[in-house]
Amino acid sequence: MEATALGSRRILECAEEAKSPQRILVRSLLKSRNKLRAKYRDLCAECKRWRNQVAAVEKSRSAWRRRALTAEAALQNEQAERAMLQAQVQELRESSTAPDAALAGSRTRPTAPERAEKN
Repeated sequence: MEATALGSRRILECAEEAKSPQRILVRSLLKSRNKLRAKYRDLCAECKRWRNQVAAVEKSRSAWRRRALTAEAALQNEQAERAMLQAQVQELRESSTAPDAALAGSRTRPTAPERAEKN
């Protein structure tokens, strides 16, 4: 409460105001600094691991995307080829039934006039 009542002011204005001996202060400050540096190193290592993980995931995702696109293109080509072959089969069926019908019609027609001539 006193800190808020007095406003924001440094606890120690100068090193001489400290009641602890400087040798102890230096040791505790060095210990604190070393802890912060270790924490920073750990965070940097974790950050690097996450960056590597992201790069690996993006590489894998792009490989899967490339595979999917090539498979999709191959499927479209196969479907187009299949449609073309089905159209050719249909044309062959139609063309094969047309001569049969013409042959069947021509067989019945010549027999009738021949009989008429014999009479």
